[in-house]
Amino acid sequence: MKSVTGQSTFTIRSTETDQNGQATLPALVSYMQEAAWDNTATMGISMYELLERGLTWVLQRMRVEMFRYPKHREKIMVETWASGRERVFLHRDFRVYSVDRELLGQATSVWLVMDVVKRQMVSVPDFITAVEVVPGQEPLPFAKGKLPQLEQVSYEQHMPVRWHDIDLNRHVTNTRYLQWVLETLPTDILEKQQLTEIDIIFKAESTLGDTVVATAGPAEAADIFLHKLTSAETGKELVQARTKFEC
Repeated sequence: MKSVTGQSTFTIRSTETDQNGQATLPALVSYMQEAAWDNTATMGISMYELLERGLTWVLQRMRVEMFRYPKHREKIMVETWASGRERVFLHRDFRVYSVDRELLGQATSVWLVMDVVKRQMVSVPDFITAVEVVPGQEPLPFAKGKLPQLEQVSYEQHMPVRWHDIDLNRHVTNTRYLQWVLETLPTDILEKQQLTEIDIIFKAESTLGDTVVATAGPAEAADIFLHKLTSAETGKELVQARTKFEC
């Protein structure tokens, strides 16, 4: 079987917008993941098919660029396709369009397969590698390389992991991690500037009852910030990210 490009349509809901009536980035990433689920289901490799085998998909990295944020009740279309494979890393790209085919944003992502009992990453099973990767569009540049380490902590918050933070994989959902990364920044940055890029690496899982320490600070250039989420209990680094804002 060959991979195919998926197209999923969504309407921005009021509960997914910010104070300006624009869709939040966590909401848009949720749409991308839903579109990925739809696309993998057509090929028999959705999360449900994996769970039947004691496996699941895990997002390892995602880089998102936004050119315009859609508004409440605006309809969007998310196109997604398998864009490549490297050893245990499976790449998937996304493009978000308005109904007039205006490119609103794009993203590239890296996925792994995890054993749900052992909580360990495994080699990509044969039933997945049997799906031939045929990129539906020109692949976006893969998200590779290390992110700079956060050296100067300017902002810090503690986030207790609660019931509604947990997803089907029984750990904190990655969009909640994304939300915590952004909410660590002061309100005046979030109010006065627009998030245009984020590169986020998911390194470890946290579960119900944990406390996550979210820290952030300035990077090498103006309007760029580095972020880190850490387990308060173990000190383990959970997430590393880099964000870019524009006025």
